[in-house]
Amino acid sequence: MELEKYKWVVRENKIEHLLGNNQLEQRTVITIGVQNKKNGIIVPHPITHFIKENYEFKGKSISAQINPARKIVGLLNFINEQIIKGNPDYQILHEKGFRGLQLKHAAQYITHCSEKKLAYDYVRGSIERYLIHFYSYLKSMELIDEEIVFDTYISKRGEEVIISPFLDPTLDTQYPSTNRVIKNKLKDFGDIPEKRNKLVYEFLEEARRVMPEIAFGIALQFFGGLRRGEVVNLTAGSIPTDFLSGSNYVAVLDNQNILFRHLQNTTKEQVKRARIQPILPSTYLKELYDAHIKMNMKVEKMNPYAFFVDSKGKTISGGTYEKKFGKVKDAYLERLNSTQGRYSDWNMLRESIWGTHIGRGVFTNFLYNRGLDDKQMAIARGDRSTESAKEYIDYRNAISNFQMAIEILSSEEIVDVGKTMTRNWDWEVFSK
Repeated sequence: MELEKYKWVVRENKIEHLLGNNQLEQRTVITIGVQNKKNGIIVPHPITHFIKENYEFKGKSISAQINPARKIVGLLNFINEQIIKGNPDYQILHEKGFRGLQLKHAAQYITHCSEKKLAYDYVRGSIERYLIHFYSYLKSMELIDEEIVFDTYISKRGEEVIISPFLDPTLDTQYPSTNRVIKNKLKDFGDIPEKRNKLVYEFLEEARRVMPEIAFGIALQFFGGLRRGEVVNLTAGSIPTDFLSGSNYVAVLDNQNILFRHLQNTTKEQVKRARIQPILPSTYLKELYDAHIKMNMKVEKMNPYAFFVDSKGKTISGGTYEKKFGKVKDAYLERLNSTQGRYSDWNMLRESIWGTHIGRGVFTNFLYNRGLDDKQMAIARGDRSTESAKEYIDYRNAISNFQMAIEILSSEEIVDVGKTMTRNWDWEVFSK
């Protein structure tokens, strides 16, 4: 069968986009295409418009575009397999293409994913959610023949939410069992300020020992709430020359064009929102910054713009940063596990899911402990809105709140995690 020669794929491509002033701008776009398995040639498919319409044109990040694209490609490749196997339920698709797509096809795909022992939350919260959006799109574009009625409800946040049509009992959709041990997602290093400070300091000291090239980056996540991609996008020009000696901020910008042009996939190098990011004042953070500058001066950078480089001068990408963070995490857990009196801390960190994003959680709680209100916290975190507010923050209020947050954060040395502790890695002291 001719169909066996092809498969659906997702690709991240860089294109030149012509702006209104006749200037060319390089952009990264997500494409769904059909690949010839024999020669590797990929032909973009018009169904890519689903990603553009629902995600790209709404300003979503590359990762927010590539995730639904992969889920849709998973469904389409599953359909191809069923057609090749001669499954009678799928022959209508062989004849009609997308117009023959029905709810039962996606329902069977969800069941297929469930049988692969995928997690319940992943199947319901990711795969099914994107399939709902996909079918809604196909209906709105009049690309399918099946008559589908989508029921909706208004969430507590005032948003219209589509009720999953795959819950219809006639479809017999099977979902993964929820009877399993679920690891909690750790968003902070504890709700006691003293304990949080202690763990932050220890973790940063472990980073200095194991992966010194990213220790300052991790500190910026703790003290400024930067995301992984925002850290690796920093250049020397992103940080004021009087950093923490007068200016308590960094410029979070999308510098992919000068730092990561060599990467085909930049999902982990995305900047969610360009902004001036306030940083919590700390003499300890200043110490880490100075150490980072001295370290950079000892290596010959392959890219002169890069601020985070390894010992060979190679620019640290988001993926590399994530791996290095993981090594710091493993080393820290090992230290805790071998230290008397630290079982509760080790068990809390071991039994939970956490990675680089925990820095934003720690930063948020630093702000919370200083009494910032929702709007001030949203501005300080670089968010577009608060969780409790349904509307976007008015621009003038945002500027006012930002200035207020800067004044509050700069009024005193808020967090100096190393002040009350020995500067040596003394586990007897830490365990008391």
